[in-house]
Amino acid sequence: MHEGKDEKKCEGVKKNVAKSSIHLDDYKRCLFTRTEELRTMNVIRSRNHHIYTEEISKIALSSTDDKRIICDDKTHTFAYGK
Repeated sequence: MHEGKDEKKCEGVKKNVAKSSIHLDDYKRCLFTRTEELRTMNVIRSRNHHIYTEEISKIALSSTDDKRIICDDKTHTFAYGK
């Protein structure tokens, strides 16, 4: 992280949603209680040349990781196969 600037990364969630509604407490709660954080977004879609808006709900934060093993202390991780 840079001095005085927070970086929030959420794959598949719009940047303005992550910036305005996800905080450090959400990351901690997700990691230590193994719960998922959902966020609602408004998107513009087109199907058969008809444009419409849609409100969708996506998983913004999840404690599961298919590439790493999370240790019991919740801070150290190991790669699979090592």
